[in-house]
Formats: sequence, structure tokens, C-alpha cells
Amino acid sequence: MNEHLISDIKRLLLIRYSRLGSEIAQTHISYKSDLKYHTAATDGKEIYLDPEYFASLNEEDRIFLVAHEFLHIKFAHVFRLNDKNGEKKDLDVWNEATDAIINANLKRDGFHIKEGYVNRPEALHYSANEFYEILLKEKEQQKNTQESTSQKDDNQKGEQTDGKHLGDDHSLWEEAFEKQQDSFDSNDFSYEEIDESVEFSENRKERIQKAKENLEHAKEQVLKNIGDNLSEKISLGEVGQSKHEIDWRILVRKEVEKTETIWSQRRSIAENNYAYRLEENDIEDEAETEVLIDVSGSVDLDLVKAFLRMLKPLLKHSKLKVGCFNEKFWGMVEVKANSDIDHFEIPAGARGRSAQTEDWDLAVRSFTRKKEINKIVFTDGIPGPGNMPKEDLKNENIIWLVYGNPNFHPCCGKVILITESQLERLFSIQVPSTKGRLK
Repeated sequence: MNEHLISDIKRLLLIRYSRLGSEIAQTHISYKSDLKYHTAATDGKEIYLDPEYFASLNEEDRIFLVAHEFLHIKFAHVFRLNDKNGEKKDLDVWNEATDAIINANLKRDGFHIKEGYVNRPEALHYSANEFYEILLKEKEQQKNTQESTSQKDDNQKGEQTDGKHLGDDHSLWEEAFEKQQDSFDSNDFSYEEIDESVEFSENRKERIQKAKENLEHAKEQVLKNIGDNLSEKISLGEVGQSKHEIDWRILVRKEVEKTETIWSQRRSIAENNYAYRLEENDIEDEAETEVLIDVSGSVDLDLVKAFLRMLKPLLKHSKLKVGCFNEKFWGMVEVKANSDIDHFEIPAGARGRSAQTEDWDLAVRSFTRKKEINKIVFTDGIPGPGNMPKEDLKNENIIWLVYGNPNFHPCCGKVILITESQLERLFSIQVPSTKGRLK
């Protein structure tokens, strides 16, 4: 039997529900081939898995199944078969109520509920006892209207005519309950006091807080290791110099790695803590880079395409969007492959405009307002000072790739100066120089 499957799933469950770590670690999980319904079951103390069924599931369905059975144990569902009056509960209704409570909360925490399992989203806001009363009234109403003789909707109720719920097996409950009654002293503890919704809520709050703390720590470490002086100016020397030049690609890669590392830390933290459903607006799904090309004057399209061909491999896992600007923002297009670069065109309306129309303030304001996004402006930096970014943009993290003006000093971001010789060598293009402009 695949014992490693059990240990792997138990480890993942410990990560997702660290608050319950000691209880999960102490819960014994084993294979049992003679289960009545050949899925999974619990007797309130241990978890039993049908080996063939468990092996047939994917990892997410395995962890859901084990989490489901563990939570039956955690909330003592097997031993709460008596109602507040001491009378035996309707076992089928109690089974469905407890499954509904568990599944609704697991779904809220990011788990996938397989088709056919009990799926009652409204159970999220109730304890098992409260939802049991709701389902009991539903059953009574159906009986009064003679609907009890018709077959219930399995997909909605997750119940079959023999009382079995898809997904797990409750056939061990009654026997385990009867054995427990011999040693259970009702004066010691009341199982009726258990409120599953409170426990799930507290666990969720704790995981969100831990995710936030881990995220902040990760950011601090990244910024400490790489450096975060956004106003720093990196110079590759005067235009035309080639001695001791630093490859602009290395510097861009270094800057991009800052945001990609933070992004990957955010995604990893979110996945490990299952916080992505809890704070989905704070977690980006994918790193992105946006590039704005200065297209004022007579633009060399081959230069633009060559630059993009050199830039794209530096971005690794990041999406790439490219747009154009002069005194106007001309929109952006996504670049997924080199073929997109080959077909890239400067908007017809942007060509032939005055060389005095660069609006770098507009360029910065045209980027998407989104966290941890790489923002790059490719410009000659002429004329100077031109319409530079206003002071309210001083905290914007912009990478300025400037190839024509060594005295380009925006109030925001980081400037990387590129020499003519670097452009010619890296792009294999003989770039004409007209008054220092590479256009």
C-alpha cells in the first residue's frame, strides 16, 4: 500500500491548518479495504481510507478527504448523536448536516468540492446543531407535503436512498457512539457546546494574520538583500564610452528580480497558507511588466523591435505588455512570443510628430496602477527637461532606459543610461546618431 501518500497528505494538512497541528499529528490514519462504501470513514478517533479509492484521487481531492474526516473527529460528530433532550438524532440528517458544515468551510478555505459531495454553501454560517435543525424541518415539511416518497435530488442533498453520502462513509458512527456511551460522563463535557463556525473563523483569522506577517517578512528580506533605493541613478558612463561598460541587461534583470521575487514570495505564501481566497484582492496571480516606448520624432522601428527581443528573455515568468507614447498615450498590447515582436507596429497616428512632444509625466501616469508591477520607459530623454514627472509621482518605481541624454533626471524611479555603442553591439544595429538622438 502507498503509505507515503498518507504521510504526504498529512504534512500538507499540517501546513494548511497549523492551528490544529498537534491534533492532526496525533490522529492515526490507516488503510482499510473492507469499508462498506470503499471511500473513507472515521470512528471518531481514527481515519480509515480505502487504498484503491485514495490512490485514484488527485492530491487536492486526497487532502480534502483527509481534512473532512479529521474535522469529523475534531468536532466529535460521531459522539454527538443525541440531541439536547438526550434523544437519538436522525442519523441521516445529522450526517448530512455535519458534512455540509465541514464542506462549506473547506470550500471557503480554498478546497475543491467534488461533484456529488454534500454542497450546501449556506451551511457556512451555522454550527452543525443549528444546521441539523434546519434540515430536520426541511425533512418534516417534505413529509407533510408527501414529498418524502419521491427520490431526493442527490446532487443538491448529497444523499442516496440508503443513507450514504457521496465522498465518505458514516457506517461506523452508531457502533462507535454506543461504545462511547459506556465510558462517557455527560457532566464532564457537553458536546452540544461545540460551534464549528467559531473554530473555522478563528482558524481563518489566524492564517490570514500569519500570511500577512510572512509576507511582510519576505518583503523586508528581499529589499534588504537587493536594496531598495528607488531614487538611485545608475550610470553606464557618458554616451559613446565603451570602456568598463556595464551591460544594461544585467541591471534591468536585477531590478526586475526585485518585483518578481516579491511576487513569487506573495504567491508562495498565499498557496501555503491558503490565503488567496481569503484576501484574493491582495494577491496577484502573475508577475507583470509594462513597457512604454517613446515614439516622438522619427522612430527607428527596428531599434524598438531589437530592444524588445533583448528585453523579453530577461523577464522570465513575467507577462509583458508594450505601449507607445509621445504627447499622447497610444495604448498597450500584450507580447507573448517573438512573433508578436515581429508584428509590432508603432501606431500610425503617433508617427511624424514633433520631437519636442515627449510627455514623461503622462507616461508614468499611463502605467497600470497595480502592486509589484515592473514599469519600464524606453526613451532618448530628449528634449530636457521636457515635461518631466510631477512630484506627486516621486514614489513610483520606474525603470528609465535612457539612450540619448546622460543628464536625464526624473523625480522617480531609477535611471539606466545606455550608450550608443551598447545599442549597436547588443542589437546588432547600426544606429544613426543625429545630435545625440537615436531616432
